[in-house]
Amino acid sequence: MRRGLWLTGLGVSLLYGGMANADEVTFIVEGISRPLAANLAHALPPAVIGSQADRLEEAEMVAGLRLKDALEAYGYYGATWTESSKNIAKGKVLVTFSVTPGRPVLVRKIDLKSTGDGSKLPALQKLFSQFPLHKEGVLNQVIYEDWKGNVLSLLTARGYAQASYSRHEILVDRDQFWADIYLWLNTGPRFRVGDINITGAEHYPRWFIQRYISFKTGDWYSPKALAVTQSNLRNADRFSDISVHGDLGKAINNAIPVSVNLKSMPGQHLKIGAGYSTDIGPNAAIIYDNYNAFEQAQHVRVSILAAQLNRNASVTYSWPVGARLGSEYIAQGSYQNQNLTAYNANEILASAGRQWSLRSDNSLSKGETIEALVNFEDANYNVAGQFNTSLYIYPSLQYSIQNFRNILRPIAGYTLTARIEGASKVWGSDANFIRFSAQGEWRRRLGQDWVLGTHAKLGAMWLTGSIGELPPNLRFFAGGQNSLPGYAYQSQGPLAVNGEVEGGRLLAVGGFDIQRFVAKNWAVVAFYDVGNAFNSWSSFHALQDVGLGVRWYSPVGPIRFDVAHPLVAPQTPAVRVAFSVGFSL
Repeated sequence: MRRGLWLTGLGVSLLYGGMANADEVTFIVEGISRPLAANLAHALPPAVIGSQADRLEEAEMVAGLRLKDALEAYGYYGATWTESSKNIAKGKVLVTFSVTPGRPVLVRKIDLKSTGDGSKLPALQKLFSQFPLHKEGVLNQVIYEDWKGNVLSLLTARGYAQASYSRHEILVDRDQFWADIYLWLNTGPRFRVGDINITGAEHYPRWFIQRYISFKTGDWYSPKALAVTQSNLRNADRFSDISVHGDLGKAINNAIPVSVNLKSMPGQHLKIGAGYSTDIGPNAAIIYDNYNAFEQAQHVRVSILAAQLNRNASVTYSWPVGARLGSEYIAQGSYQNQNLTAYNANEILASAGRQWSLRSDNSLSKGETIEALVNFEDANYNVAGQFNTSLYIYPSLQYSIQNFRNILRPIAGYTLTARIEGASKVWGSDANFIRFSAQGEWRRRLGQDWVLGTHAKLGAMWLTGSIGELPPNLRFFAGGQNSLPGYAYQSQGPLAVNGEVEGGRLLAVGGFDIQRFVAKNWAVVAFYDVGNAFNSWSSFHALQDVGLGVRWYSPVGPIRFDVAHPLVAPQTPAVRVAFSVGFSL
């Protein structure tokens, strides 16, 4: 006889709507240890019932059945209990189960073994050495089932697609309170990826589609790699009706053929939208995309943004090259008008160059690139009451690395971007400078419901002459949602002689946050930030802010809503609201 906690997943089909006077029934368990009570609580979620008394009786009866299954899953087959109910508020009923757990079922025998090609796998042997149940220990079928699932996940991720348990039994003697465990694993043979057949999406070159595939013929077969490829193709915004499937039944010599079936989306998209950004205010945008220019998968994007504090028109042209996702030539040009707290600026920018991908696994959630560009910038600006114009031609080199389990749900992983650029009067620029900047973020899960995150931005510049010769986008400012959200966007930094912010040669901003998930895709967050832009460490004046926020991990990426309060040099308003959609640093 075998039971698992899955038995406690039998739902309570009670009325959740349609009744004006609905009562909520909450269940608690007492008389047992706190850890066991916490585990049982997962099997007894609150129920909403109608106002009729028979509905309360039904809720208590079903909850009792769920409690019985849960207690047996944790080894208490002889447990008894009494129940009582009382009204704790209008429309709220509390049902208390007073449990006497009785004598637990103990493990008498464990017959655990593995056969097959992968039985000597070091990672598998480590898991077997960490089998969570022991002789004379309480029978806990919950951790037993978890361990079984972890073993199969380990093997299938390493190519053992036919791994299974030839025998998996728990024999329980209820009268004698003992259990014998028989768990025999057969890893089966190890499989590789066979032929990869791409069908559909005929307008795209086959070599281009191959870039989104995160495996190649001869790799160890992994359902996870197939899922990454499916995600890559879905996020490419070029394909629909995506299917990535391995046919185990057609395996030849332990090689599983994989088919990738696609349907092309229209190559040209037009998007019109309006929204609000804390940094630039209310905005409207028009974006035109051609994802398959000349039917060579070259991408043309034309975007026009009209915002309260920023107007921007840009054209970007990129064409993929090579076998790796992220390797491409780039050409772009833009006009930008900004009217921010610290400055006004009009800028014409153009750049051209090449980006190389350093990873061969072709995953959008994990990437490593180097980008080399030649940049042209013509600007006129008013910063701290000083009007100026400038012309710069400068090369730049940028390194980026990103490693998240899921870029749409970036709660575990890290990202880093570092950039160096410089100009010289020798090739026509108005001043000599070398500028370095870096920004990064690291996140780690602390248990099931908690996430710890840290972030930082650093910058340093060597410049001959006055900083007034640089346009604002090449100076360092602090403030804004991804810097110091308690202060206005790009509003903080060293002061000019007239007391207004003019930007600095150095930047150091960092902070941390802690998230608590309250539902599957919803979390609340508390954060702290510190730092500023400055000209020398002796003049460094650290600003600080704290805040609270909400995260919704939506299908298009995280949606953030934060409220931040400055702790140093508070400015109006005392509380600032920050809002954004999607992953950003």
